[in-house]
Amino acid sequence: MKHRRILRRGPLRAAGLILLLLSAPRLSPAQSRITLSGTVRDARTGEKLLGAAVFVASGTTGTTTNAAGFYSLTLPSQDSVRLTASYLGYQRQTVVLPARQTATRSFALTADNELAEVRVLAAPEAPLERRVEMSTLQIPVAQLRKLPALLGEPDVLRAFQLMPGVQAGREGSGALYVRGGSPDQNLTLLDDVPIYYVSHIGGFLSVFDAHAISDVRLIKGGFPARYGGRLSSVLDVRLKEGNKQKLSGNAGVGVLATHFALEGPLNKGKTTFLVSGRRGNLDLFSRLASARSSGGKSVVGYSFYDASAKVSHQLTPRDQVFAALYLGGDRLFITQKPQTVRGAQGNFTYQGGSNLRFGNALASVRWNRELTPRLFGNATAAFTRFRYENGQDYHLEDNSPGSTRTEDSEAQFTSGVQDAQLKADFDYYPSPRHQVRFGASIIRHGFTPGVNFFTTRTTTATQDTTFGSSQVAALELSGYAEDEIRLGARLSANLGLRAVRYTVAGRSFGSLQPRVLATWLVGEHTALKASYAAMQQYLHLLSNNGAGLPTDLWVPATARVAPQQAQQVALGVARTLPQWGLEVSVEAFAKRLRHLIEFREGATFYNSSQDWQDKVVTGGQGRVQGLEVLVQRKTGRLTGWVGYTLARNERRFDQLNDQQWYPYKYDRRHDASIVVIYALSARLTLSATWVYGTGNALTLAQANYNVISPSYGYTDKSYIPANRYDYREAEIYGPKNSFRMRAYHRLDVGATFTKAVQHGERIWRLGAYNAYSRHNPYYIYYDQTPEGLRQLKQLSLFPFLPAISYERSF
Repeated sequence: MKHRRILRRGPLRAAGLILLLLSAPRLSPAQSRITLSGTVRDARTGEKLLGAAVFVASGTTGTTTNAAGFYSLTLPSQDSVRLTASYLGYQRQTVVLPARQTATRSFALTADNELAEVRVLAAPEAPLERRVEMSTLQIPVAQLRKLPALLGEPDVLRAFQLMPGVQAGREGSGALYVRGGSPDQNLTLLDDVPIYYVSHIGGFLSVFDAHAISDVRLIKGGFPARYGGRLSSVLDVRLKEGNKQKLSGNAGVGVLATHFALEGPLNKGKTTFLVSGRRGNLDLFSRLASARSSGGKSVVGYSFYDASAKVSHQLTPRDQVFAALYLGGDRLFITQKPQTVRGAQGNFTYQGGSNLRFGNALASVRWNRELTPRLFGNATAAFTRFRYENGQDYHLEDNSPGSTRTEDSEAQFTSGVQDAQLKADFDYYPSPRHQVRFGASIIRHGFTPGVNFFTTRTTTATQDTTFGSSQVAALELSGYAEDEIRLGARLSANLGLRAVRYTVAGRSFGSLQPRVLATWLVGEHTALKASYAAMQQYLHLLSNNGAGLPTDLWVPATARVAPQQAQQVALGVARTLPQWGLEVSVEAFAKRLRHLIEFREGATFYNSSQDWQDKVVTGGQGRVQGLEVLVQRKTGRLTGWVGYTLARNERRFDQLNDQQWYPYKYDRRHDASIVVIYALSARLTLSATWVYGTGNALTLAQANYNVISPSYGYTDKSYIPANRYDYREAEIYGPKNSFRMRAYHRLDVGATFTKAVQHGERIWRLGAYNAYSRHNPYYIYYDQTPEGLRQLKQLSLFPFLPAISYERSF
């Protein structure tokens, strides 16, 4: 009853109550304490370093920087203090400061590029066992760009697919299936703004250009309260701010794409900029090949692009504003050139084509302010949109003598979703034992589940038809509060609560989502970790194909289709081995999902006036259990990791599979990966990845038989002449997803050649995808032998694929 009262007062007030409970006893620090605050940046570029460790030399007191590179430490007043800042891949910096009064001290760290010897630092960043986090993965962007890549294009999502608990789904797909969830259950943030569709080329490449990114991390569980709206993961991607010292950039060309990036100061020390662009090269080959194969009658092309821009301006020493823009999209087109047909009905000239377009647009304005040495604020206004269009057109001219008849027809299917958002986030540091975060947001969602347009024009008439699901608006209000607490030398925790009120079509949904994470040090380098998170998702992604193309519909939770829910529990052990430079983590997790939906058998959203809610089955449940092992080395010449996942992923719907649990289509019992990166010299880096996975689950017919069906107008089933019947094949299916494809495995290799040249460096990348040309199954189907027997065959998508790319930086 108490929870209901809080909900009626609104989620923002509920979050405020939680904040008071967490921090009220500590709002008035003793007068004998002082606060040191500032930022940590890259000395060469001025880029802020997120998650850098700042600690007193004794190691007993410390903190990490937030997303803006800001830190705050409150200490007892003393004559002096030795303060150290460190970050993975950078040289530590230690300063001695007088500590009699509150002061500001920022750090500029230098990248550690020495390769003369293997250097293993005892604590280049906060040790794994001491971080108040779990189920969190981070891959440095510099390391990401050295991994072997499909056709030589570095990719963020593919790199995380090599980590335990994350899988790709189909061969070549860049989608992330995290701990049994589907891609729509991943919250993907670009500079703290949600982005909906994250792939190009039907899922083979992500929309994130690795040359424009400063930081990326994936959270699989133990979600802090500041994140919400999805069930399975958070992918947090940050764009670079721009080089503060000088104009710099890079440009490159590969098989898949051509890219460029340029950054630098507009007003040195005050204003910086970043612009980057990438364009796919596939249509350069497909246009020529299709025109040649069709004798010049038709042209087929596929292109994609990404464009990012960001401006940062330092208003005052305590205020900074940002403006960011991202545009990206894909286009698949088929164009038929004019052709003339002569026949008994006359002479006609016709031409036509089809055009598939989809893409994202994102814009944001952000203001950071150090309100006090202990309170940091961030205000954001943002807009994000995903749009999908599939259209066909046709033009006909009657060339018969005396005729002026023409006919034009167009058909188009449109779908999409767009958000307008206002949010405010705060970081408060009342003491070294507490870091409090709180905030609130309001989002206005606009859904277009699917609209069909048909237009036909002739010389005498015009007809327009529009049908499909109507547009839907929804409002989401949310507030959160969390406190990262250090309870003594061994116990740390993150306690949080997220409150949400979601309203659509006059119906409201409310939820309180508790989050708990605890870390207990049981030795100098070992910790036990546990977490619990309740999540709720107010939108669904409908998909009736598995190819990865965005023929998917984003639709809202409604009175008929409830919000998705999930609860996840995780237990783990984290240990560092300083003498080996290794981090080892073992985690077991269990996840329960409710109110899942699927398309009904045979349902489609094309050419249908039926509402989407009538095409789905609802009330689905999911259960996922797993064990994940990760052994990672981040420093020295030889870096990389070994990962393994043992998991079970099942679904159940009352309307499917006789109400029995069945394996989800991407259930994978065993999943393993080995990643090795070796810096042979300052100029040459070698890399290799090997992956193995249990085959995907699928449903196949167990038997088939022929059914006689009448034809040629005969409807009397009691009498069908011998020469007046057809055979229709019927199939008998067993339990859903009861068959398995063959196991999946492949080896990728790569080499990066770097050479310093005048005003920069030159980089050649060579590599091979699927180096031993494993024929992994992409699709399985039945075919008939010459003797008329049914035979099961598989389609393999990618054999051995060599790659080469060139990059020049300055």
